[in-house]
Amino acid sequence: MAALYRAVIDFFWEGFGYHAAAASFYTLMSFFPLLLFLTVGLSYLISINTGIIIDALQKFFPEITQQFLQLLITLAEKRTIFGFIGLFVSFYFATSIFTSLHTAFEHIFGGREESIKKRALVYILGVPVFTISLLAVYFLGSFISFVFSLIKSFKLWIYLEEILGTVHLKFLLDTMTNVSLIVQFIGFCIILFILYKYLAPHFIYDLRIIFYVSVFIAAFLFVLSILFNKYILIASKANPIYGTLSGIFAFLAWLYISYGIILIGGRMLYYLEVLEKE
Repeated sequence: MAALYRAVIDFFWEGFGYHAAAASFYTLMSFFPLLLFLTVGLSYLISINTGIIIDALQKFFPEITQQFLQLLITLAEKRTIFGFIGLFVSFYFATSIFTSLHTAFEHIFGGREESIKKRALVYILGVPVFTISLLAVYFLGSFISFVFSLIKSFKLWIYLEEILGTVHLKFLLDTMTNVSLIVQFIGFCIILFILYKYLAPHFIYDLRIIFYVSVFIAAFLFVLSILFNKYILIASKANPIYGTLSGIFAFLAWLYISYGIILIGGRMLYYLEVLEKE
């Protein structure tokens, strides 16, 4: 808890919000090229239904941003000319998401610079690793959905639903078995663990520390995404301007909030690294 407290204080006192804003800007500028690479570019490299990757990507954003995301996806899919040059250009700009976040982590860790080799690996492998992670999230979601459908076919499950229904608690069971929410949380955990393990310039060798921080930040992002979605919905009803631009506003705001929380998690690792050395 001490590491969390100091990380939050540092975020405001050291001006780490600037790096969260910078990462948000680069993500905004690189998100459309990333979608081009995921929806079109991959079809030139491997035979795969790119729609499953986009479905997994959408799980990382609150529901209120889906309309804006769907607009970008539709534009990405309606290309007219897209060859290997377009593939290279989209890959080049898409990598800015990961290089900017890597630079932000360097500042979070007291200006600790990494080798040119590490920077090159982030630049080259950022998009491919992210794509593989999205595929893992999708197939994991399919597996969880299959398991739940199998469990719900048992008579014991039906009996449990009837019991909870009589005491008006069936909604708790439905929430706990909501595949979309479960996959969203697990997806946060997977992506954060990869970010903290390979992008953050730390010297923590105990993977349990990175795992615990990843799960903690993932839980925070998960709860915040639900609350954030409800807040934007209320704001859009109260103000017609928000109603018209809620998707864009929510997308930008969510990027900044997410990166801020991710950087706080990175700062926690900075302090936990010091404790591990001691």
